[in-house]
Amino acid sequence: MYNLKITHLEKFFNQSIFEDVNLSFSAKKGVVAVIGDNGSGKSTLLKMMSGQDPDYSGEIVWQGGPSIGVMPQELEVGLLSGGQKKMEMLAQLLYSHHDVLMLDEPDNHLDIANKLWLEETIDSFPGLIILISHDREFLRRVTTQVWLVEGKRVRQFNYGFAKYEELSALEMEQSEELYRRQKKEEKRLEELVKRFGYVASYNSERVGVYHSMEKRLARHREEMLEDPRKRKLSVSLKAGEMGGQIKGKTALLVRDLKFWYRGITIFDEANLHLFVGNKAGISSPNGTGKSTLIKLLLGELKPVSGVARIGEGLKVGYYSQEHVMTLPLEETPSQMFLEKYPMNPHLAEQILKRYMFSVQTQKTKVRLLSGGQKSRLQLCLFLQSEPDILILDEPTNHLDLKSITVLEQFLRDYRGTVLLVSHDRQLLSAVCDRIYTIRGGEIKEVME
Repeated sequence: MYNLKITHLEKFFNQSIFEDVNLSFSAKKGVVAVIGDNGSGKSTLLKMMSGQDPDYSGEIVWQGGPSIGVMPQELEVGLLSGGQKKMEMLAQLLYSHHDVLMLDEPDNHLDIANKLWLEETIDSFPGLIILISHDREFLRRVTTQVWLVEGKRVRQFNYGFAKYEELSALEMEQSEELYRRQKKEEKRLEELVKRFGYVASYNSERVGVYHSMEKRLARHREEMLEDPRKRKLSVSLKAGEMGGQIKGKTALLVRDLKFWYRGITIFDEANLHLFVGNKAGISSPNGTGKSTLIKLLLGELKPVSGVARIGEGLKVGYYSQEHVMTLPLEETPSQMFLEKYPMNPHLAEQILKRYMFSVQTQKTKVRLLSGGQKSRLQLCLFLQSEPDILILDEPTNHLDLKSITVLEQFLRDYRGTVLLVSHDRQLLSAVCDRIYTIRGGEIKEVME
């Protein structure tokens, strides 16, 4: 049995990240999910618990002297892809003799087959695993406890992510119902204050009653909940009329496509035809040519023969992790947004707020942002152009659960064409009306 005790933990890095965190935990085996918004301090918490970051006040004590293995969020990939490097390091850690593993987004870059392997291997691991992940299906399958990082504190829930989702939804419903009742009572009291105020204006004997009602209204407002919808809708992307093009028009076309690289055949007589309004997902093993297909469609690569093109006159919005990695580190989100979209700074501030960038974060240099905040910034920059076609290459990597949920709803509401490359099973199922895989050089539909 390993006991973790955190007492009066405080952490400051440019701003306060944790304040007076107290946590007690005992386990020999299990899987703890650390969840929370991008930039809330999840990765920092793992680094402090593993001893990688000793720069904090308070105490973090592991009793029982466990051996701790760590996998960071970002890896030096060298000649290997992100997925290959992740698999190599995960295999080393999961088959090691460590008692405790701390895994920061271990499922990022993994295809579905490797995610299934990871789920099975985690389930058979004899020790304790504390991990960060934003894949909802993965979290439902493997976790036994949830730690929510929110408001500079850590809340513990002694059950897995599936039950956490269920109870959180129930709590939200109850909060919304209580808030509705409180608003109704507020309106009733306002009417009474107004009525007694009118009476007191010509009857001085009623002034005392009027002031009493004013105080009662003030007390009620102090006791009222904050509107729960503000928490639920803290990210608010609007699809609006974006992508509203003529149905039946070709959005993208791949016909008899042949392409090879260094003697290896990637595509051989591949075909794909999407019309305006179609929403297609591509999910296949890493290395089969998903990103290559996108580059062929965008004209960044040339086919050996055949056709790969976007429909005429359609504006494309393209998102990939490559773009996230090349964001200018010394600029701020506000500077980048205004450089790309010159407008009134106050309006730009309001747009960035929709993507969960506080006024302070808007003025923070990119190099100080979390991986998820950088991903959200890139999404903001490309969605603001109001494209007719969205091409997204692994858009959920590094995004927090709240942002993924909002992105999912946005893509469902979006009226244009979507080509979504992803290994997020729930996202694919919720958004796409057809799913393809790349196999043997061909693009094959696997679901109507």
